[in-house]
Amino acid sequence: MGINKEIARGSATVSIITFIGHILSTALKLLVSFNYGLTGFGQFVLVMAYSKVLSNVIDMGYHQSIVHFVSRFRTKEDWVNASHFFLTGFLHIIIFSLLIFVGLLILGDQLIQIINPADSGTQLVLFISAIATIIAANNFLSGTLRSLRFFKEQAILFTSAFPAIMIISMVISKWVLNNQEGISQFLALGITLNVIMLIIVFFLTKINIAGRITDHQEKLPSKQLTRYSMPIWFSSILQSAFKSSDRIMLGMMSSIAQVGVYGAGLTFSILFAFPLKAMGPVFQPYIIDRYSENDFEGMNKLYNTMVRWSSLFVIPAFGALICFGDHLVLLFGKDFKSAYNIMIILSFAQIISTVSGIAGTMLNMTEKQNSHAKIMLYGFLFAIGLNLLLIPEFGALGAAAGTAIASIVINIFRVRKMIKYYKLKTDYSIVFSLSLKFLILVLATSWLNQQAQVHWIILLVIFSLISLVILFFSLSKVEKAHLMTLARNRL
Repeated sequence: MGINKEIARGSATVSIITFIGHILSTALKLLVSFNYGLTGFGQFVLVMAYSKVLSNVIDMGYHQSIVHFVSRFRTKEDWVNASHFFLTGFLHIIIFSLLIFVGLLILGDQLIQIINPADSGTQLVLFISAIATIIAANNFLSGTLRSLRFFKEQAILFTSAFPAIMIISMVISKWVLNNQEGISQFLALGITLNVIMLIIVFFLTKINIAGRITDHQEKLPSKQLTRYSMPIWFSSILQSAFKSSDRIMLGMMSSIAQVGVYGAGLTFSILFAFPLKAMGPVFQPYIIDRYSENDFEGMNKLYNTMVRWSSLFVIPAFGALICFGDHLVLLFGKDFKSAYNIMIILSFAQIISTVSGIAGTMLNMTEKQNSHAKIMLYGFLFAIGLNLLLIPEFGALGAAAGTAIASIVINIFRVRKMIKYYKLKTDYSIVFSLSLKFLILVLATSWLNQQAQVHWIILLVIFSLISLVILFFSLSKVEKAHLMTLARNRL
């Protein structure tokens, strides 16, 4: 089987699971907005923003370095060290999370006042640190499963497990336990169920690795894992802080309501990260294999394959969002109408990030993590500066503009570094050709939408069907043949 077919097969199942995960994540946010209103949704968005930043502090960069090492150990059949590094990394994450929790209890009063002055400080610190630990452990376990080539299992854990469990927790809290107050009971129940799930996954993964050990091998010093992780840790913290700084700074410089509106716009823009989440985990082990063999041409092909396949999703999806996004944001409620412009700005930035985003992963996976850390440092400082200038004047819209500009600049520098280190030959022809084709469709659909002669849902169906035709005729002969073969096999 060719590598493209192998990756496509691995990506197909992961894509379905990841798409379901995005639907669940969006459904969770919609349920929070329906049940707790604009202010409650704003609080939830801020809690998650702080938790995601903190999770990257807690995981110490192990979520990516474990992929590097376990993939190498798997190739060498060195399961002793695969088990050794897995247990060491997970233990460090748990210990560090406890230290962070103690630190938050001592220093977290100001943070709590930003989220909700009326709530118990200790309770919210517990929620934030617990969710951060859950995310860190989830990412580490997902990375381990990915390096073991359990793509389906890691996709379920990485994209679907957390939102699914939180939805179940909300249902139990609201309709079984009849809690009609704040979000505290819902969060507490969701945290408990997630911890139970992660404990089960940890032991199943440990048993799987231990069961592959056939002979005694000398254990390598686990300091290698920590040493490799440090630059990744630094860049991951910066990347997470960059992604969450918009909501955190909005909470500090504007209002909870503005955070809620921003969170609604952000929800749909995150859908454009779907190709990265679906295909990135499958691509990573192959990138490491090519790098280990000094096959830079192979790395080049992997990068451009990712660009091509990502474009086939994000460009038509962005066209649909431009035409029908004003209806979608109203799913959150009438108070969220102003989220449309925020959604478009953030979605465009996410498209750039998705099309070129694997460049950052490639730098981390190929021992260029120091270079990536510098890019993230300068990008983070640039984003903070833009947000300081724009948020006081424009609120949520200013936060979206500042974040989008900084994100685009970061990804430009990522790609430039890949060109420098590996003579990367970028091929964005599919991006430009698809953009021109869909520009005509978007203009025609927008005009029909403004005439209000046809219901927007009917227009959306027509837009989707025409998009599928355009995408099919944009495929290569090999891709068309493979798609037709898959269709015949299914039928």
